[in-house]
Amino acid sequence: MKPVLSILDPSPIFAGRTAADALNETRALAEAADQMSYRSYWVQEHHNASSFAGTTPEILMADLAARTKRITLGSGGIRLPNYSPLKVAEWGQSLNQLYPGRIEIGLGRATGADPRASAALLGPGAQNFPTMMRMLMDWMLDASGEVPFPEDHRARGIAANPRGDRPGLWMLCSSPGSAAFAGQMGVALAFADFLNPGGAEASLKAYHDAFEPSPFCDSAYAAIGLVALAAETEAEAQRRAAPIRAWALGRSTGKFHPYLSTDKAEAALEAAPIIPAERGIIGAADSVAERLSEAATEAGADELFLLTITDQIETRIESYQLIKQAMRARVAASATG
Repeated sequence: MKPVLSILDPSPIFAGRTAADALNETRALAEAADQMSYRSYWVQEHHNASSFAGTTPEILMADLAARTKRITLGSGGIRLPNYSPLKVAEWGQSLNQLYPGRIEIGLGRATGADPRASAALLGPGAQNFPTMMRMLMDWMLDASGEVPFPEDHRARGIAANPRGDRPGLWMLCSSPGSAAFAGQMGVALAFADFLNPGGAEASLKAYHDAFEPSPFCDSAYAAIGLVALAAETEAEAQRRAAPIRAWALGRSTGKFHPYLSTDKAEAALEAAPIIPAERGIIGAADSVAERLSEAATEAGADELFLLTITDQIETRIESYQLIKQAMRARVAASATG
């Protein structure tokens, strides 16, 4: 099975650097991904988190779309409980008119914030997510002309402008229950393996079992988002993975600090009494490509969203290059073998 490859980028902030540095790295990485022919580049939404610069996916998507030529830009995800569904439909419609066929909206049902920050965002709240998602879908379908509002629809007469072709729509999940809901809604699914390692197979099965075709997807389509890091050697890949491991260690103790440099992260890990369980696929390129292919096959995934965090933009780009090359080599070998 040949999974489609895409990239997920939370715009990580490293100690001693600024949020502007992180956002500029996102720009550089998106431009490189475009040249490497990754299918899609998704940015995230986090609030009140010193580890990440990504708070407004729609603004980053617009900036990255203007800087790239072919790659699809998406939100992974937009935290729908923080917003009006009409507003999300309108910025999605606007971006898709400016960059036709290159925009997709990935929806998250959590707020992406701690309780105080969630309250400060003044959103409708996660408890209203199913209703909000249905309204968003209805506005998108009305705006595209695919399914105009019927006479008795409560939103009839309220248009999500500009009208025209709509963006793609996905739902993010980390559990079988949310995956099943995505299937019932008939949208593409992105499972967060980096939040729930090992949970992809059960969640994707729940999604496929519940799937009902819709104007958004006539057949089920599922992706897995996971940590992946490749280097020329196993040892170098493991060394470069120190920042994300040290960050995971802090997260496990309730601390969300900026990412440490490789050297400081290695020192922190050496001093730690307990090291978090391994999350992700890390190693030499050929090994990483093999394990990524196996992960997609075992879960029944059509696509993989790769999340790679190192302390240098050059090593992040190199990892994505090595993975892309190794995956292509596997496909070529299977075609001739």
